[in-house]
Order: sequence, then structure tokens, then C-alpha cells
Amino acid sequence: MEKTIETSRAIVLRSRGGLLTQFVAVAGTVLVTGMLATGLWVTSEIEVGVTDSAGAVTALYVDAIIAPVTQELDNGGSLGDEARRELDHIVRRGALRDEVSAFKLWDPDGRIVFSDNPGLVGRVFDASAGLTQALAGNVDAALARQSHIDGAVQNDQGSPLLEVYSPVRSATTGRIIAVAEFYTTVERLREHLFDARLKSWLVVGLISLGMFSALYVLFARGNRTISLQRRALDEQIHQLSSLLDQNKGLTQRVEQANHRIADLNERNLRRISAELHDGPVQLLAFAALCLDSLKGSRREQVRQAVNEAMKEIRDICSGLALPQVEGWSVATIAKKIVSAHEGRTGHKVVLDLQDDLPELSQAAKICIYRFLQETLNNGSKHAHGARQTVAIARFADGIEVQVRDDGPGFAPPEGGEGLGLLGLRERVAGLKGSFDLQTNQGRGTHVVMRLPEHKEIAT
Repeated sequence: MEKTIETSRAIVLRSRGGLLTQFVAVAGTVLVTGMLATGLWVTSEIEVGVTDSAGAVTALYVDAIIAPVTQELDNGGSLGDEARRELDHIVRRGALRDEVSAFKLWDPDGRIVFSDNPGLVGRVFDASAGLTQALAGNVDAALARQSHIDGAVQNDQGSPLLEVYSPVRSATTGRIIAVAEFYTTVERLREHLFDARLKSWLVVGLISLGMFSALYVLFARGNRTISLQRRALDEQIHQLSSLLDQNKGLTQRVEQANHRIADLNERNLRRISAELHDGPVQLLAFAALCLDSLKGSRREQVRQAVNEAMKEIRDICSGLALPQVEGWSVATIAKKIVSAHEGRTGHKVVLDLQDDLPELSQAAKICIYRFLQETLNNGSKHAHGARQTVAIARFADGIEVQVRDDGPGFAPPEGGEGLGLLGLRERVAGLKGSFDLQTNQGRGTHVVMRLPEHKEIAT
């Protein structure tokens, strides 16, 4: 109970004033990271989409102008001089001269059949990724700063160019007869991309801010509720701690009272023993002396009765008077009790003692003394001649004492146990121990007592 309260108190102290800060830190980090990842992905997709769209529009425009001039390449043909002059006019002096920075025309075998750089015509190069895509029938567009062959920057400002590979198809069969590669300026495209990126970042940022605000409001409300509950819990823990301290004090006082009661009980027993010895026994002894002056058979009967009464009273006195067990160990107590019982009854008792028996308080030693005395006497009285066994061992954090006999046993009386067993139960309970009696007719009797390992308590 005490450990649970201390754990709850530690949790309350650790959580005090930190939940909202932790939420802002964690949620802010997660949302900012998510916003950056989402923004980068969206802008990347926008760039790809805009680039593809611009490339496709430009490719259609160029294809509409270039395709009619290059139909001579159908069926493995080559470009004639007239077609070359017309292409040169389109690229250098026609409508595309301000849009197209570089131009090449490839045949399906990867040979350049026309270029605005005459030195490249007739040469064969390894197919680039864009050329491969175009030969497969797809328009490929990407931002690039230079041509993949000559590596020369194609505009004065050195800004990126839009690289486009567009397939040229036969007007009759529709198959690909060439690929047009060209580079165009992207000033307007860059402006469009900038606007798209800016708007996408604004949208993502506003959505993230809205989500954070909504979560913050919900968490702030929950945090207020938690704070109120935490204060109430703190008060309850404080009250429980106070009650626990009071309970510990009361428990200690009860244990002290139990020890005082046990001590008073032993003193009373000694006093009763002394009074019996000094009172009735002396009177009976005097009566026995007086009987010597009497005559007749009646005198012998009275003498016998007086002697038996004195013997019984002396036995009672010897049982009530407790020896000084303070300096004895548990093993010594058991050996002395068993030895006295064997001397009085003439029957052997089997004694089984564990080696590492704990040290006990004075009250616990007295309890063990009375337990062994009472149970051995009861066994000898009710199971005369039965084999008796005493076993004492350590268990958990205390000691266990067992007394067993193989006598006829008995059925527990309906009116309850006798004063002896009842007194033993109360002694054991006063020391926070346990007492167990197991008996049935024909099955013997087994009595077990367990006591915790108490320290001496100051009274």
C-alpha cells in the first residue's frame, strides 16, 4: 500500500507542468516534419506535371512543323537537300528561332540526320534515356542545363533549358521514323513553377497550422481537466499518506500492547503459581501432618486425597511458572520442553530442528514455549502412548513450529476449543502469526504455528 502511494506521488510530480510543453514539442516536430515532407513531395509532383505538360505542348507544336518536312525518312529514306534547307530555315530563321536553342533529328538507329550544329550530322551516339523513351513512342521532357552530347550551355544567362524528345511519325503508317531533340527557354515555365510551388507551400502550411491549432485546443482542454484531476489526486494521495502514517503508528502501538499483555500474562501466571505454592499447598501440607494424630481407615483415605491434591497443585505450579527464556535460543527452548515432557511422561518425542533458525523476540520465544508445552501435554493426555513429533524450521521471513501425533485424533467439540488452545490462538494472533489445527478421529492430530520474525519493540 505504501509503495503504491509513493509511486503515484512520483508520477504526479513528474507530470506536473510538463504535458503541454511535451505536446507542443512533439506535435510541432511531427507536423513540421510532415509539412516539409508533404510540401517537397507536392512541389516535386507539380514540377514533374508542369514540365511534362510544357514539353508535350512544345512537342506538339514542333511536331506540327517538323513532321511534314521529314516524311522522306519513311521506309529507310534520307533527308534531301530541300528538306535540310527547309529545316534549317525553320530552326534558324523561322518561327522557332526564339524558342529553340538547340535542335537535333535522330533516325531510329541512333544517328543524327540533322542538327543546327552541322558537325554532328551523320554521327551515331549511344541512346540517352530521353531518346529511348521517344523511340518507344513517348514524349520525354526534363529541365537540363546542357545537351547530353556537346555539353554546351545553350543560353546566355545559363538558366535551365527544357529538354524535349518528341517522336516523329510517318503520315501514312504512323510508325516512328525519327526523334526530334530540342531545347527551349523556360522563363515563363519557371515563373509558373514558382507560383505553383509558392501556392502549394502556402496550402500545406495553412493546413498544418490548422491541424496544430485544432489539436492544441483539444489538448489544452484535456490538459486542464487532467490538471484538475491531478490536484484532486494529489490531495487524495496526501490524505492517504497521512492515514498510512497514522495506521503505522497504530500498528506499532498494537504490537507494543500485545507484548505488554503477554508480559503481564506471564507475570500473572507466576503470581498465581507462587500463591498456590505458598497458600493451598502449605495448608494441605499442614493438614497432612495433622492426619498423623488421627486413627482408623478413614485417615488413610484422607491422607491419600491430600497427597494427590498437593501433587496436582505442584504440577500446576510447575506449568504456570515460566523459566527465564530470555537468553535461550529457539532450539534450546524446544530441547528443554521435550526433555521435561519425556521425563514427566516416560514417552520419547522425535525432535527435528533446522540449523539456521532465526532469532526471535522475547514474546515470540514465550509463545513457542507455551505452544510446545500445551500441545505436547494435550497429546500425551488424549493420545496416551502415541508417537509424538516436534519439527521447527525457518519459512519465508519467520519460523514454523509443528507438533504431530499418530493417536486416535478427535472431533472438534461443538462448544469450541478449550481454554488452552484458545489461549494459544490468541497468543499467536497477537504476534501476527497463524495457528492451524488439523485432526480427525482415527487420523491423529497435527498442530502448526507460524510466527513472523519480529524485532524487539520498545514499550
